This record gives sequence, structure tokens and C-alpha cells, in this order.
Amino acid sequence: MNSSLDPTSVSVWRTLSKSLVWTALVLALFAPATLRAEDAAGMFLPAADGMQLWRRTLATVSAEWPVTRAVEPDFLATPPREGRIESAWVEPPGSLLESWPPRRQRVVVRVVPATTGAWIAAVVETQKLSGSAAGGQGIELVGDWQTEPDAESVTVELAAQMSPAAEPIYALPPLDREELLASPPPELPWSRSRFPRTARVGYQVLEDYRNFYSCDSLVCLSAAFGAGALMANTGFDDTMQGAWQRGVEPTSVGTFFSDCKDIGEGRYLLPIFGVAAATGLVFEGNPAGDVVGEWGSRSLRMFVVGGPPVYVLQLATGASRPSDGVGSQWHFFNDNNGVSGHAFIGAVPFLAAAEMVESPLLKGTLYVCSTFVGFSRMTDNAHYPSQVFLGWYLAWASSRAVNMTEMHFAGMEVRVVPMPTADMGGLAIEGRW
Repeated sequence: MNSSLDPTSVSVWRTLSKSLVWTALVLALFAPATLRAEDAAGMFLPAADGMQLWRRTLATVSAEWPVTRAVEPDFLATPPREGRIESAWVEPPGSLLESWPPRRQRVVVRVVPATTGAWIAAVVETQKLSGSAAGGQGIELVGDWQTEPDAESVTVELAAQMSPAAEPIYALPPLDREELLASPPPELPWSRSRFPRTARVGYQVLEDYRNFYSCDSLVCLSAAFGAGALMANTGFDDTMQGAWQRGVEPTSVGTFFSDCKDIGEGRYLLPIFGVAAATGLVFEGNPAGDVVGEWGSRSLRMFVVGGPPVYVLQLATGASRPSDGVGSQWHFFNDNNGVSGHAFIGAVPFLAAAEMVESPLLKGTLYVCSTFVGFSRMTDNAHYPSQVFLGWYLAWASSRAVNMTEMHFAGMEVRVVPMPTADMGGLAIEGRW
């Protein structure tokens, strides 16, 4: 029996084989490739705004490659989430014969967030036919993160286009390295309580008192108390009060300050603080509810921490009002006006809000507003400057104590890790809260 094939059959089989090879090639070209990022090399680029660096990277890659996928990094997540840019598969420049065996390329860029910038790593992948004379033995991927010989040079080229002065080049640390990942936040002391919200308030108030009566705070409080004593027991109070009555009280400014007196009424403010704090508990997790609740909670705790010292010092100093006509001198336990309660309560809502904002202009404005009730007491001839000063200062000291508690339970953490810089060494300090 003759087993040879006729020329027509041979031609058909050759055509069919070529079709199968090209079909496999097309399918492989558009199939996702697996990247191994553990050992990628990269460059650290400093930037004040990480998202601006990401946009610049995306624009630089898009100028030369058709980008098909871009995943934004998240600089605020814990741990930070890396960004990724992938281009489409394209044929290299040149004719089909010049680039034989057939191949296509794409670029993949990783952007890993850091505290003051980002790590940039890029690699060019190539897919081509493999086997003897490219006879269709399979599709070979060349140039992933493990095997690309010029991966570092690709990153350097990309970084040079974005920031020509960016030096030096570092090895890109793996994302699972302990020094890159934030340590898990410590367990909050009220998390295992049967009533966690109630326990949280108790722990916060206890920490507020610890901060208020810490050594540093008591030193500052003693200094303020001494300044108030000098003002009250010298001619300063009488001189300033007389000047205020003659120069400010008759003017429209004096009228404005007098109208601010009701802001320092505890019977009005304390219910408002309570309602705001309750709103935060009811709408916990809602952005607006959290802001209102935090302000109410801070304000109430400031009153709880600073109220007892105000009451004790009012009695202990024994000072009288200007309208009593006996002067500002202290006569211990003779009267109960040595500290202005209105100045204290009127400063609380503004100082609580000031600790919650980041804008220096808004923070300064709130600080200025916190003094209005104190000035109203001088305008109404109800308190001397020393008494207003002590009332305001106790509100400020309370706000600092409460703010320290918030930072403490927010889990602030400071770490020092080594950082290479070209042929030298250095340290990186990271604060997280």
C-alpha cells in the first residue's frame, strides 16, 4: 500500500498548520500575563503630592504607549495600595520580516505609595513565537519582573522623562516587607466591653484628666496662675480695666462684645454639646454625624475636665468684680469671682472646633472668636483682665488635654527605618496616626 500523500494533501495540511499557529498566537497575545513583583527594581521619586506624581507618570507612559488599564494608587489606605499602568500589546517598529519571529510588546508600570513620594518600577514585556525556527512550538513571554535584563534601565528611562534630576536608584522593596506595612493598630481598651460606647467615654475622660494633670501641663498652669496673680495684685488690672471702659465700652466694638455674652451661658451651651455628642453616637459612621459628634464630645469633655479647676480657683483666689469697687486683689476664699466662668465656657466651643480643623487661617479665626465672651465680661465691667485671662487659659488647657487623648486613642505611631541613598545611608522617620 502506498502511504505517501499527494501534493494537494500536503499543501492543505501546511495551510491548516499555519492557521492554527497564528490563531494560538493571537489568543496568547491578548491573554493576561502573570507578573511576579517580589524582585522588581525601581526608583524612588520624592513628591509632596503623591497623586500629582501618579498623574505625571500616567501622562508620560501615555505619550509613548496606548494605555489600556490604569489603576490609581491609594496613598491614604493602610497599607497603601499600589497603582498600576498597563499598555496594549503593540508590534515593534519595523516590517514583519525585520521582526521575525512575530512578536508584540507592552509596558507595565507599578507605582507604590510612600510617605514623601512613590516607588516607580517599569518593565517591557515581549511575546513571541518560540521553537525551532519559530515553527510554532509555543508562545514565549520574555521580560517579566523576574527575567527582564533591562527592567532597571526601563525604570530609569521612565523616571528620567518625569524628573531628570531624580537620583539615586533603589531596589524596590517587596510589598509584604514588614517595614513597608503599617503594624496593626493596638486594641482599644473598650473594645471588649459589654457597652463599648459608654466605656469609650469613660476611658477618654480618664485620659483627659491624666493629660490635664500631667507634669508638663501643671508647669504651664502654674505659670499662667502666676501671671494672673501678678496682674490681679498689682495696678495692671485696674489700669487696663479703666482704659477698656473709657476706650472700648462706649464704641460699636464694645456693643458687639456685650452681645457675645450669651455665648458663655452654660445653660444654653451644655444642652447643645449634649445633643451634638448624642448625634455622633446615633449617626456614627456618617461623615457629617462624626464631625458633629466629635465636636460635641470634645466640648463636653473640656467642660468636665476644666470645670472643677475653674470653680476651685474662683473660690480660692477670693477676688471680687470691678463693679464691687474693692479692687482686683486676691483675698483667699473671700469671694468667688477670681476666674471668669463665662470666659471659660464661651471659649470651649471655638477651641474644640479649632483642634479639629487643619487650615491655619480657620484655626486662627476660631482662636480669635474664643476670646469674644471674655472681652464681653470686661465691657460689662463684670470681670478684670486677669480673671478673663485665667478663664480662657483653663479652656485652652482643657482643649489641649482632650486633643492629646484623641491622638493617643487614634494610635499615633512613630517609626525609624534605614533608607539607602546612593552610596550613603540614611534614616527615614514616619509618623502615623
